[in-house]
Amino acid sequence: DDDLLRKIFLLIPPQPSTLPRVSVVCKQWRDVVSDPQFLRGFRDQHRKPPLLGLVMGHTGHPYFRSDLDPPDHIPHERFFPRDIRSMNMDIFDCRHGRVVFFAQRLGEVVLFDPATGGRRCVVVPPVFTGKEIGVFNAAVICVAGDEGHVHGDCHASPFQVVLMGISDDYKQAFASVYSSESGIWGDIISIENREMYDLKQPSTLIGNALYWLFPGDDGEGILEFDLGRQSLANIEMPQGLVYYSPRSLQVMVADGGCVGLAILSCYRFEMWERKVSCDDGVAGWVLQKTVQLNTILGLGPMGGLDNLLMGYDEVDHVIYIRTDISFCMIRLESMQFWNLGKDNFSNTSYLPYRSFYTAVSDLAVCERRTGDVFAPLANDYLLASWGVGAAGGNEAATSSETLPEGGNMDIRQVKAHRSRKGCRPCA
Repeated sequence: DDDLLRKIFLLIPPQPSTLPRVSVVCKQWRDVVSDPQFLRGFRDQHRKPPLLGLVMGHTGHPYFRSDLDPPDHIPHERFFPRDIRSMNMDIFDCRHGRVVFFAQRLGEVVLFDPATGGRRCVVVPPVFTGKEIGVFNAAVICVAGDEGHVHGDCHASPFQVVLMGISDDYKQAFASVYSSESGIWGDIISIENREMYDLKQPSTLIGNALYWLFPGDDGEGILEFDLGRQSLANIEMPQGLVYYSPRSLQVMVADGGCVGLAILSCYRFEMWERKVSCDDGVAGWVLQKTVQLNTILGLGPMGGLDNLLMGYDEVDHVIYIRTDISFCMIRLESMQFWNLGKDNFSNTSYLPYRSFYTAVSDLAVCERRTGDVFAPLANDYLLASWGVGAAGGNEAATSSETLPEGGNMDIRQVKAHRSRKGCRPCA
C-alpha cells in the first residue's frame, strides 16, 4: 500500500544515501520516494537539512570535506567536478544548497548546486570590474516565498546574490543584488566608511540582513547589508578588545536572533550581543559569556596564538576553531565540543554545506567504499605549519608581524604570551 510506505519512508533519516537506496529496491518504492508530495512531506518532517560537510579552499583549489561515513560519505571529486576544480575561481559563500564562486578573469559570479550539478554564470555589473571598484565578496540566499518552505532542497527555488565591492581608496563600500527571477542586477548601493581593506571572511545571515567583518586602520569593523531596506550600514566593535588576528573574530547569531560577536584571544573565548537600550534606543555591545577554552578542549599550558575561528554554522549555532593541536567544533548553546582531528583541513574559512538529497542524482549515489575515501590534497593546499606563522620566529624590533591568515599581531603581546607573563587574555 503506497500510503503505508509513505508513512514509513517519512521516518527514515535524511542522509544522502537513504532515498537513493530505497529507490533501487523496486519500481513501486521508487515512485513513492520520487513523488513531489512525498518529498515535501519528507522535508517538512525533518525540517533541518543535515550537515554533509565543509566547503573550503584557496583560489583555484576548492575542496569538500565530508562529515559522514560510508555509505553517506561524499568524495571531494564527486562534490566538485573536474571542470569546477580546474577553474581559477574564488570561493565566496555556501548557503541554502548553493556554492558561490567568483571568476575574476571573466568578471562572473558562478553559482553551483553540488546536488544537481546545475550552475549559473552571471556577469557582474561593469562598475565592479573597472579600476575604481573591486569585487571583494558575495553571498547567496534562497528567497522562496511558498508557505512552509524548508531550506536545504532549494535547487529550483528563486535566489538572490548580494555582490560586495570596495573602492580603490578603501573608503567606500558598494553592493548590488542579483535576482534569479528577473535575471538582472539591482541598483548600486554605496556607503562612505572608514578604511576597509578586505571582506575576506564569508557573510553571516542574521534575520533579514547579511554581515561581513572588515579590517581597517582603526581595527576591525562590521558591514551590514539590510536585504529588506536594500541599505548598507557600519557597526563598530566593542571597545577594548584584545585579539591577534582578524580570524580571532566571528559574527554570529546571538540570543533572540540579535547580532552577536565571538572573540578568541589565546584560550579566552568571549560571546558578545548587540542590544538596543530601552532608555535611549541606542544599540550597544553587551558581554554575555566568557569561557576558558583550555578547560573545555583539554589544551596544554602552552600555545594559544594559533587558536583561530575558522567558520560558523548559522543553522546549528556551531563555531569551528583551529587550535595548535587540532581542529574542533563547538556548539555555542551548550559549549559541547567535538575534536575533528587535523587531516584534510585548509587554513581558509570553512563553509558548512547542508542539503536534503531528495532526488537520485550523481552526488546522491554516494561512495560505497568502507576505507579512507578522502582525496589527497595538493602539497600547497595542506597546512604547512601549526605554529604562529612564517614570521613567528623573527622577533625583530618591529611593531607587528603578519600572520598567514592576513592579520597583524602586537609583538609585545606575542612576547608576553610566550613568556607567560603579562599576557592579558591568559591572565
